Amino acid sequence: MAEQAQSCWRWQVHLAKAQPERLPVVLLALVGAPMLGAWLMGHWIFGLAALWMLWSATADYLLPIRYEADESGVRARGWSPRVMRWERVKRIVWGEDGVLLSPFAHPSRLNAYRGVFLWYGDQREVVETLVRTHCAHALGETKSKRKQKRLKQQSHA
Repeated sequence: MAEQAQSCWRWQVHLAKAQPERLPVVLLALVGAPMLGAWLMGHWIFGLAALWMLWSATADYLLPIRYEADESGVRARGWSPRVMRWERVKRIVWGEDGVLLSPFAHPSRLNAYRGVFLWYGDQREVVETLVRTHCAHALGETKSKRKQKRLKQQSHA
């Protein structure tokens, strides 16, 4: 599902519908682990804490994620909303199911917290076109080009 309004693209991805084979395991863990935690620890508060932690970890899978992309940036709205302005994108990692827009030029563990992962859903061509159009500044920067640039700067110094 994608729609365009005043150069703003919107699409939605529901991972539970796209990957239904994972749903029984997720639901079993979401219900079973809190019950087991409450029983083993002897108090319901531990079960509630386990439920909250598991819900936070699986909500983006269970609930739909809505994306909006316009001239200023892209927004992912779901359980954990994210915003990334196009000019902040330093690195693009293309994947089979989506694309990661990272504010870091080099791979970092912080990508999971600061980057935005755009799931393609059924809009692969639209998402790829948006990223290639708005993030052209980050597409050409590869590791070897960065290394060549650094060597060139060092030789001039």
